[in-house]
Amino acid sequence: MSIHYPPQYRYSLYTEWDKEAFSLLSKIGKSKKYPQVLGTSTDINQLLIIIIRTQKALHDWRDILKDILQQVKEKNIIDAVALNSKYPSESIGKDIPAWVTYPGDEIVNNFIDHLEKVNITFHGSNEEIAEFILRFILGQLGHDWEQTIMMIWEMLGEDNSLFIDKLNKEMKNFDYLGIFE
Repeated sequence: MSIHYPPQYRYSLYTEWDKEAFSLLSKIGKSKKYPQVLGTSTDINQLLIIIIRTQKALHDWRDILKDILQQVKEKNIIDAVALNSKYPSESIGKDIPAWVTYPGDEIVNNFIDHLEKVNITFHGSNEEIAEFILRFILGQLGHDWEQTIMMIWEMLGEDNSLFIDKLNKEMKNFDYLGIFE
């Protein structure tokens, strides 16, 4: 029996928005005209954590990504303060999602919960941070969405800081089509 109505969760380029997002990311990746990330370093650190943490949600994982790309599309900015206000840390549930079925899934879920409790500092230029955000969105659109989060977990280890240039170099492994080359 075939599946006529597959779930909309984590199928590459499944929705019209996914296709439009991929097109926008491709355009930016080729041009290297990254958006300006607005906010203090504290605001930006919080945004990066929120972006990662909101991927735990089963039914609304695209919401923050849609808001980010809408800002990029309209004004070529990413407003960390506005996004942090719309997606406060406490709005992300602590329940174990249905997608947690394997040990790797459990690591990702626990890491996402752990990010709420630790103070992580991301080091990098505004351009590196913008590139990372866009690369992260690209990873979330693809099949390896969990692996992008697992990679961040592995790179962080026991430290409380990450260098964005190193994250971007690792994210190249998830850019199968060479969009950001």
